[in-house]
Amino acid sequence: MNNFIKALNHVNKLVYEPNQLTLTSIQEEKQNSNYGAGTFQLASCSVRFRVAKKTPNKVGQFVAFWEKDENDNNQPYTYEKAPDLLVINTFLSNDEMGQFIFPKDILAKQNILKTSATKGKMAIRVYPSWDTPTSKQAIKTQKWQLPYFVDLSDTNKLPIKKLLELYSQ
Repeated sequence: MNNFIKALNHVNKLVYEPNQLTLTSIQEEKQNSNYGAGTFQLASCSVRFRVAKKTPNKVGQFVAFWEKDENDNNQPYTYEKAPDLLVINTFLSNDEMGQFIFPKDILAKQNILKTSATKGKMAIRVYPSWDTPTSKQAIKTQKWQLPYFVDLSDTNKLPIKKLLELYSQ
């Protein structure tokens, strides 16, 4: 089973189904398949879904999200074409996981989506609450990211209110 389906099934059982959030229009994105890439609808919200990867030498986890242009070159997603939310799943271990649930307005504000004023990015590093970055840039990045992070490690104490708020943006 591929990363996208495996991660999506896990999150569906843990978060979506228990809160009556119904998945529709599920599509895997081949170009970022190493990152469990896909899109779907969640109620009236469109979602781009990723699984971040741990890297051996740096704190945080890395995730890519790009598309091909008409000349088959990689390019950042544009604000106009971006789904409502970018959901990045992070795993510390098999039992410890979390989600970043970023609204596209925040991604534009952080210069991650391509707009008329910014070139956008094709990948970012995310810093879950269990990470302790040391560089100034990583600390600054974690600071803006954490309001959009939900720790899903304790399945008996899921922060449902925060989850539902983030998914309804």
